[in-house]
Amino acid sequence: MTKGSTIISVNKLSTQLYAAIFVTVLITIIAVIIAWLSFERVGEAQQKVNNVSLPEMISAFGLARTNSALSAAAPRLTTAQNEIDLENVSEEIDTYVGEFERNLENLLTMGNNRDFENSLTESARELTHNIDEIESLMKETFVLRGKSEKFNISVNRLEQTIRTDLLPLIDSQFFYVMTGYESLDQGIGDPDIYRSEKEINLFRHLANLEKEVNIAIQVLASTATLNDAALIDVLRDQFESSYDGIQRTLKEIDRGSVLEDTLPLFDALNLYGSGEGNGFQLRIDEIRIQNRLVELLQQNRIISARLVNQVEAIVSNSNEQANIAIEEANATVSAANRLLLILAIASVVLAFLIAWLFVGKHILKRLEELSIRMRTMAKGDLDEEVVVKGKDEIAEMAEALEVFRKNSLEVQRLNLVEELAEEVVSKNQELEKVLEELQKAQNQIVMREKLAALGELTAGVAHEIKNPLNFVKNFSEASLELIDELEEATEIEDHEELIEEIKDLASIIKENLEKIVSHGSRADRIVHDMLSMGRGEGQAQKVPINQLVDEHAKLAYHSSRATTEGFNVHIVSEFDPNVGEVVVIPMDFGRVILNIVTNACYATHKKRVELEADGNPDYHPELKIKTLRVDNMIQIMIRDNGDGIPDEIKEKIFNPFFTTKPTDEGTGLGLAMSNDIVREHGGTLSVKSQVGKFTEFTIEIPEDTQVHQYENNEENSN
Repeated sequence: MTKGSTIISVNKLSTQLYAAIFVTVLITIIAVIIAWLSFERVGEAQQKVNNVSLPEMISAFGLARTNSALSAAAPRLTTAQNEIDLENVSEEIDTYVGEFERNLENLLTMGNNRDFENSLTESARELTHNIDEIESLMKETFVLRGKSEKFNISVNRLEQTIRTDLLPLIDSQFFYVMTGYESLDQGIGDPDIYRSEKEINLFRHLANLEKEVNIAIQVLASTATLNDAALIDVLRDQFESSYDGIQRTLKEIDRGSVLEDTLPLFDALNLYGSGEGNGFQLRIDEIRIQNRLVELLQQNRIISARLVNQVEAIVSNSNEQANIAIEEANATVSAANRLLLILAIASVVLAFLIAWLFVGKHILKRLEELSIRMRTMAKGDLDEEVVVKGKDEIAEMAEALEVFRKNSLEVQRLNLVEELAEEVVSKNQELEKVLEELQKAQNQIVMREKLAALGELTAGVAHEIKNPLNFVKNFSEASLELIDELEEATEIEDHEELIEEIKDLASIIKENLEKIVSHGSRADRIVHDMLSMGRGEGQAQKVPINQLVDEHAKLAYHSSRATTEGFNVHIVSEFDPNVGEVVVIPMDFGRVILNIVTNACYATHKKRVELEADGNPDYHPELKIKTLRVDNMIQIMIRDNGDGIPDEIKEKIFNPFFTTKPTDEGTGLGLAMSNDIVREHGGTLSVKSQVGKFTEFTIEIPEDTQVHQYENNEENSN
């Protein structure tokens, strides 16, 4: 039956009342039985001497003899050298155990030693159980010895394997750091690489790894000499500390290239120290068994002594019982009278306790407490829990009241949750609206930055367009003069000379027209680039990186000259011809070059102005632009000799809206956008700087950028 439907009959109040009445009647019946038994006891006293006391002493002596034999045979189990010796001793002990149990059974069946029955049975059970446990522990000892031997062999093999793998790595790394040779059949490496902190640290980590491995294995080997489990726990802690050191060192090492084949060995070492059947646990089990064997032998000696004492007590008791049997018979009558008086008093006391404790405190008081709690709940006090005492009908009423209280609290909580849920929905709608407005504002700011950069480049673009237009003008004027000469040549009477003159003039005019077309195309390309930059569109295409970098660097240079009075900088270009063509988005990638070169021009000009103001005109602004192919990576390095960037600022320069320029000269989006563009091309943008000396930005992109055609979100948002 369930607790919530029907109370178990034992816990019912009616059942408890019936039980109280039954106990009272039972006491009366017991009094009658005691009176009848007291007379029977007189007749039994005479038979006790002949039928019980004498056989009891015989069995007691036999029990003492077999007990001594068992106590002497038990230590022989612990000295067995193998399972055969153990089996021989066990068979001998089984013979003693059988005789011991027969004597004990005979002694107990006589029924005259009830006071010793439990202790004798318990002592006999403990003695035989201890002997069985000693035999079992010895078998377990043989198993553990085999496991320990296998474990030691495995640890030695693991140590040799780790040394075989690890020591050559350490020697090779040390040789590489000291000489620069990764192997004897390879050339010497770059000193900046093989003497770098990274390579030195790798050697240190490998050496530290060897040290930690040696400590861990030595700790495992030390367990075999200890006999104290507490000391083994100390060694276990030392092993775990060493293994933690191994793990920390492994995290510092490039596992994939250095320790790929050795990593499973470290996991195996960890299993030997902390896995199932580890060395510490094996030794602890051996110590536990040894200690338990000593404890069991000590217990057997104590049990044997206790059994001897009990047997002596039984013999003494038998003698005393034989002497006092008649006195007991006489005392039985008077004892029965006293017992009847006690039972009568107990009946009166029991009736009083039933009325006072059971009815008064157990029933009436609990009903009163339940009534008071119901009244307080009716007034609205639902916080205090209803105390449930007992498992009867009153307790069931209290549980029902507690369920009612919890349901009321749950209703209140659900109402509050509903109100909070409505408030959360409202707040979420407001947050979504604010987030949408922030996104629009951010897109507008990015577009304004592009337009601002476009405005700054107007002067530079004008200079770039002016050159091809001047060429077009000059070659057009020259072509007109040549046409005039051609007309004059037609007046020459010598036709052969005329034809030769016409051919020469036609060749020159053709060459001039080709130059006009070339420079016109250049001007058209510059205008197209500006329009693409303003629209924020870009299409991936294969372009010569050197030409792209050179054109946009010059564009930034001419823009700075046009917008900054007195500006000039010496540009040194070192372009690697092996860079070739790379698939990029020219407009976006050119914007990166423009931003970095423009910042470099600003930094060098600012430093020159400040030094001249301090009376130091010897500073010469210089901008060095270098491209380089390294394996399958393209590097573009832009270095200026300006004031440099402090470390605390260098960490923030790629953050949006962070700028060191005055408010009217910079928005703080140039480098942030440049960093995003380089990442979209699968590359990285990094900076090195020394305050007062230089700043160098390095763009590194893969030869195969995997960049695809896209449209910026700025146009879509507008």
